[in-house]
Amino acid sequence: MMKPLFIAAALLAVAPLSYGQGQITLICQPACSVPSVSSNELSELVTNPALPTNIDWQTAKLSTPASDAEQQLHQQQLVTKLAALAEQLQKQGDVIQAQRINILRQRIAELKAIGAYPLSLDPDVVRLKPEYSPKLAGDYRLTISSIPQRELTLWNSSRTSMTWVPGKQTSEYVGIEQQQPGIDADTVTVIAPDGSTETVPTGYWNRRYHEPQPGSQIWLNLQTSAFGQEYQSLNQEIIHLLTQRTVAP
Repeated sequence: MMKPLFIAAALLAVAPLSYGQGQITLICQPACSVPSVSSNELSELVTNPALPTNIDWQTAKLSTPASDAEQQLHQQQLVTKLAALAEQLQKQGDVIQAQRINILRQRIAELKAIGAYPLSLDPDVVRLKPEYSPKLAGDYRLTISSIPQRELTLWNSSRTSMTWVPGKQTSEYVGIEQQQPGIDADTVTVIAPDGSTETVPTGYWNRRYHEPQPGSQIWLNLQTSAFGQEYQSLNQEIIHLLTQRTVAP
């Protein structure tokens, strides 16, 4: 996680010095009772009485119009990159992999991603130390939901989602899906609701006990060894985008 000092500097750098406090647009699921609030610092924002009750702070994200625009540009560049890869695979006769990449491209194009700052918005965390509550100045967007997410989202799988089951291991959710050609059979990447990621060994010989949190995303890693050099970072690029995914409107 980014150090609090650097987060504070980044948050203060988003607006002219003439702004006395942060103006925060609320993006809520379900809809908020007010469209926006004003706050001088992060702790004041996350405890604002105008916010809905029962917010799922794990999935809450704070961004700016500029950071959102930058993330959406990266998303579009990734969609273009996937389209080029699918076309290349099709020409090489790898129809199955080309089809998988095209399906992935469509899903990536449709998801909602924002340029969130890498910091916790949980009021219990923010109020622990002053450095966890940077000053706010300028325009921000707070994306929040009070609807707990229970479903698991799967990527590069024949299923796009699965019901989360208490006690069920990550390897049990992916199982036969990892036997598809072009998919890494040894590990998957689990993206928790708070955006943190973990590489989980799921192969027959290296399997490790791991239970995903409800609302997690499971990324079945692509085997990129047969791709060109320009596609070797594809897994990392997509995983980063998925950490910025939001289910709020």
